[in-house]
Amino acid sequence: MVTKASAISEIFEIIYDRISSTVTSVTLSDSSVSKIQTYTSAFPDKDIDNSSKYPICVINSPELSWEEFTLTKKNVNGTFIIDIYTTKAESADRFLEAIINAIETFRDTLSHTHSISFVNLESTDYDNVIRGEMKIHHRSANFAFKYKFNKTI
Repeated sequence: MVTKASAISEIFEIIYDRISSTVTSVTLSDSSVSKIQTYTSAFPDKDIDNSSKYPICVINSPELSWEEFTLTKKNVNGTFIIDIYTTKAESADRFLEAIINAIETFRDTLSHTHSISFVNLESTDYDNVIRGEMKIHHRSANFAFKYKFNKTI
């Protein structure tokens, strides 16, 4: 169960572990397999101009805001974003679908084991950028959730 003292790091670890263990590769329409090369919490600082370093999956730390829930509890409204960077548009789409499915099929565990409830996909996004001679396709999934804890008096 997530604790209020370390909610950000614990929620991050839960999501990171889920994605890194279930979203590892996708099969493309030409029967080739694209395998994630790196799971990280932030896009690497150095330039990555080698296509063999892609796909990269970035699991961002959650953003949290607190509000009163009852006299003794607080409600946390949170979001987390998972990004995928690939060199093929099709693999970006397929990885995004796998990410969404990995979270959707984990909702019951998130709620009953970790007290993270109402997990919903809020939006997806697409962008691309030219890096050297490569076109990098970026897809992201933005999820919202709620978490309740006892207030400190």
